[in-house]
Amino acid sequence: MACQYHPGKPDFHEGLKGWTCCKPREHSFDDFMEIKGCQLGLHSNEPKHNDDPFKADLTKYDDVLPEPQPENVAEAIAPPASAPKVPEPDFVDEDPAGIVVAAGAKCKRNDCNAVFESEERSHGPEQCQFHPGKVLFHEGNKGWTCCKPRATDFDEFMKIKGCVRGRHLFVGTQLADEIKAEKCRRDFYQMANDVIVSIYAKKIKRDVSSLEFGADSVRVHLVYGDGKVYDDTIHLHAEIDPAASSFEFLSTKAEIKLVKKAQVQWPTLEKDNA
Repeated sequence: MACQYHPGKPDFHEGLKGWTCCKPREHSFDDFMEIKGCQLGLHSNEPKHNDDPFKADLTKYDDVLPEPQPENVAEAIAPPASAPKVPEPDFVDEDPAGIVVAAGAKCKRNDCNAVFESEERSHGPEQCQFHPGKVLFHEGNKGWTCCKPRATDFDEFMKIKGCVRGRHLFVGTQLADEIKAEKCRRDFYQMANDVIVSIYAKKIKRDVSSLEFGADSVRVHLVYGDGKVYDDTIHLHAEIDPAASSFEFLSTKAEIKLVKKAQVQWPTLEKDNA
């Protein structure tokens, strides 16, 4: 398989994030990380910027953790009367107890790419090493708000190891609080053997979205965009073959292929509209 990569460098300017080698730009760091490479080539084991005299040495940060606080308050230096407001600690979300996680779901924590295998192997304590803070790029230095390591090179920034250990986060408690019921535009077309249904929703979260096929219905659950959710049960005009039917989550929609049980023309998608 060919290597799909960006030959250029990260370009962060006026709140927009992208690469110098192509046009796509994003506002959030997570969306920036999803921009696919604009060039195909051969894989290489050679590290980038071998001759970079400013390459940061991060080996001293291998086991970095936040600095311990003094146990005795008297040992701490008393702040001045007009001390600046102490920033609130970063919120660390957790999966609710007993939550059902879909196989293959990815950990949502910063700097962790773990994939859910089973409750025993993927939900144990201190299995996840991550950054609870946010990305901090300032005056050429790159790092995280939750710890001190900084790098001048983007590749070296990506190597800064997480400063906190805890459980992996595959679902989270915030998802239910942020859910907003939405209606999505839908259309369909058909051929002799199947019906193709499109449900338009951008940035579908594949790990928590699902479709279930019945003999004459389709149960749809889509979580997309900024915490939006689309729930619907489509009562089909005629019966389908659930085992042969399939779906795919694309960048702007969910595309569903319904295999007809009988090769007849459907006047409508749903039986209620007949």
